[in-house]
Amino acid sequence: MGEKLKQRVEANKHPFAITQPVAFSEEMLRQFDSFPTARIYLQAYKLLEEGLELLYKSNFADARGISLIAHGYLTENSILQAFPEIQNLLLPNIFHLCEENLVKNPCFLEGLLLSFALCGYESGKVSEESFKCDNKRLMGITNLIHHIEKAEPNSLPSEEPFEFDKNYSSWLHVLYYHKAAIYTIAEAPGKAAEAFENSLKCCPSYCDSKRGLGYNLMELYSRTLECNPDERVDLPPKFYEQRPNDRGKSKYDSWTTEKLRDTTVKVFQEYLVEAPQCAKHYPNACYHLAYCALLDENMNEFRKYYELGQDAEEKRLPFFGPFDLPMKVILSPMYQLFANVKQSVSCGNKACTKKVKESDLKSCSRCGKQKYCSK
Repeated sequence: MGEKLKQRVEANKHPFAITQPVAFSEEMLRQFDSFPTARIYLQAYKLLEEGLELLYKSNFADARGISLIAHGYLTENSILQAFPEIQNLLLPNIFHLCEENLVKNPCFLEGLLLSFALCGYESGKVSEESFKCDNKRLMGITNLIHHIEKAEPNSLPSEEPFEFDKNYSSWLHVLYYHKAAIYTIAEAPGKAAEAFENSLKCCPSYCDSKRGLGYNLMELYSRTLECNPDERVDLPPKFYEQRPNDRGKSKYDSWTTEKLRDTTVKVFQEYLVEAPQCAKHYPNACYHLAYCALLDENMNEFRKYYELGQDAEEKRLPFFGPFDLPMKVILSPMYQLFANVKQSVSCGNKACTKKVKESDLKSCSRCGKQKYCSK
């Protein structure tokens, strides 16, 4: 296990970097159109494809092409890898058209979005340069959020998470998600959790933000126990000076360990109910719940969620590639240790010391999950 973790630290890949591009195509995505996740990717693909066609036909003069590309990016940012020509050949033309339209109309926010959305991570690794890029992206996102909230102050939360052509406020949940992701990368869980909460306020049905919120609350919870679920990347101190951080007080500072733990579990459990099981990161939430159960020394729950994670891995769409999560590397030895150990039967009331059989226990009338003896 230690060797595997060491290899991951040495690889030190930046989460936003695409080091092994997937050759997405409409034909490939339509093979899985019965899965909600594949339909989202197909929607993003079609928006980028249509946007590029408009740009080509207009000789890069029709700003509607920029708008469609922006909407595709907001739908699923990783779909950009299906169109390598954007980064390799078309970037100067796209940026020139964005600049022209921003001069004419400073509220052409699609141009502002693409100005940082198309910022790549050349090395693909966490480095001083990637931190600088993260900070630029963070500033761009923060400014864009400010522009939108100032221009449309009374907009209602979005009901549909993947409709971006109604108004600019329909972008906010995704922008807050990306802002939170940068804070997550920078290991600033307090600010990340707040940004994920803001994302959910803008669109309560945006499941990815619920998963991100759960992860960062888990980070805060595990820190109160003086243990961290993720390996730390050993980089020179000057690199960390470039990163966003958790300076300043967070509302979570006043939360007790129990509140952090209970809220973490609640958020992850809600995600498992609301998100499609074919979602790319669905297994992550299962393994994170298993980790929380392990910290709580609840081995029945640990086994339950670890096995849910295994099942979820099998339901991931094949174009996502092999599942890779450091948390699973940490949890697997514990699961192997307890997998064949029969758990003793006991009453759900921890104060009860009575020896009982499985047949003596009755399910709770409220939750239906916990079981209690007649006492």
